[in-house]
Amino acid sequence: MFLNNIVNDPAYQPIKKSYERMVTFMEEKVEFWLPDSEWHTKTHCARVLLLALLIGQQKGLSDEEMDALGMAAIFHDSRRLDDGIDRGHGKRAAEYYKDYCREHDLSYDVKTYYITYYHDQDDSLGLSEIEKSPSLNEQAVLLYQIFKDADALDRFRLGPNALNVNFLRTEEARRLVDFAKYLLKKSSETNL
Repeated sequence: MFLNNIVNDPAYQPIKKSYERMVTFMEEKVEFWLPDSEWHTKTHCARVLLLALLIGQQKGLSDEEMDALGMAAIFHDSRRLDDGIDRGHGKRAAEYYKDYCREHDLSYDVKTYYITYYHDQDDSLGLSEIEKSPSLNEQAVLLYQIFKDADALDRFRLGPNALNVNFLRTEEARRLVDFAKYLLKKSSETNL
């Protein structure tokens, strides 16, 4: 399983079960349109999942909020058409998530939908749309920021200078920069 060498460490016990449950679900159930992607793989999504759960745990999020982040992580790049910017892959992934929940009688979370939908857009648009939605509150803004930070922390896969830490939104993410580098190195060592 993805990153078992990391999550088996006692320091990650609080999020281990959630991580393992979600990564198993992704591996078995979530279909990726670009399975031969160089950069937007299930392994990338597994690292984003782990980083999102770590930030969420540090922020003291509820189980429901952690699930919303986790589902966003495992669906967010599932509908890419290419490894470039591919504006719109967030919308396609959000629709896939929504349809998947409906078709498989899974609990649907509007926060997950919005996070996934706008993760590939500028923050000004994503935050504006979240704030306009009557079904979302300030906590949805925080979840969006956590997710965007978790996804950004895995930019080291694109090169050693691919992440500008000045753009990270949360203090917790800034403290995870070295861990994100380590996480990428460990997942590369196990050929994931």
